Amino acid sequence: MGKINKKNIINLILLILGCFLSAITFNILCAPQSYVTGGVTGIGVIFDYLFNIPVSKVLLIGNLLLLVVGIFVLGLKETAPSILGTIVYTLAIYITEGINSSLNINLNSVFLDVVVIGILFGVSSTMIYLAGYSSGGSDILALIFKEKFKIPMGKSLLIINAIILTLATFVFGIRMLVIALLIKFIESRLIDNFLIGISDSKVLFINTKCEEEVKEYIINKVKSGVSVVDVKSGYKNEKTSLLMCVVPTERYLKLKEEIIKIDKKAFITVLDSYEVYGGTNRYKLPLHDLRI
Repeated sequence: MGKINKKNIINLILLILGCFLSAITFNILCAPQSYVTGGVTGIGVIFDYLFNIPVSKVLLIGNLLLLVVGIFVLGLKETAPSILGTIVYTLAIYITEGINSSLNINLNSVFLDVVVIGILFGVSSTMIYLAGYSSGGSDILALIFKEKFKIPMGKSLLIINAIILTLATFVFGIRMLVIALLIKFIESRLIDNFLIGISDSKVLFINTKCEEEVKEYIINKVKSGVSVVDVKSGYKNEKTSLLMCVVPTERYLKLKEEIIKIDKKAFITVLDSYEVYGGTNRYKLPLHDLRI
């Protein structure tokens, strides 16, 4: 129990630091120059420019509405993983909203803006990911589309952000769109290639006494296939079996933690997989769907 509590505390610290790093980056470098990178904050930038409504108010109202709709449509259990992340991120945006008026930071270079914002967003997103949370917002809407209309979350998020960026392009012009796409590219590459591994997928070999429970979790929660491999122990010369599954890199840490919760004595081997053909498409398992 002590270890679980310690892990929860570490995850909470990571969530808070990740949310505040993202919020500070947004309020110092994005909001003052009207950079829209999608999500509810992107809508906030548009509303701030057109109607002079602070981004924090738009984010608060928008996230509250999405949480209420999420709870009503999906139920509290499905929406719960997004609640804490949404609250922390919204508070972080509100607390740091006026920070640039005091610091007055301006990189005076679009190139530096793109690189610095992309890197800082990548680091903050990874911290939130490692904590096992989501910052909520459009993720909740994407989850509704996934559960009710069977549209994969990756595609739903792409559609939602495409709509927001299209609106922003009409308001701020094509220059903003190019900047936003470059920022998102750097952010996603940083997360994929440097912070959570250079391979797209991980192969897990699992030796566990709770085989059925682990299989059920992988199939029903991770939405991935799993194979049972018959093996013979070299030490005791006993016949046993291994579970083998392939999961997107961004999900394997969470999966490993859940396996250990099911069976503390499980033996797990993790390998990089640089190419996967067939099976579950990793792009249907998006980065932002963080809580499995």
